[in-house]
Amino acid sequence: MENPRIRAIELDENLNSYLSVSSYKIGKYTFEPTNQLLKFQAESTKLTNKETYLLALFAANADKLIERKFMQRTIWKDDSYLTSRTMDVYICKLRKLLSKDSEINIINVHGKGYKFLF
Repeated sequence: MENPRIRAIELDENLNSYLSVSSYKIGKYTFEPTNQLLKFQAESTKLTNKETYLLALFAANADKLIERKFMQRTIWKDDSYLTSRTMDVYICKLRKLLSKDSEINIINVHGKGYKFLF
């Protein structure tokens, strides 16, 4: 199991503050970053570390443009092409996890980044 103290030291200060929130209400979902859980009605899904970091970044910055390079540096500490493709895979996973609420959208702003709308 991951040591939360090590995780906290390695993460960006802003991301750490987003992860310390007890829960976010995202449309019909409840997201608990400290437990790495995404809840929809009676169903709970355990998220990976990267899914949790990415969703916390989106939830804390809803309706705002989040620049792609900022996301890569904040979560992966790297903004290379490989990291970019990896991030795209995680965003695709989040879209699937959040698909039960049609009001939730992760919008790609071409050449800039993403907006998380709900």
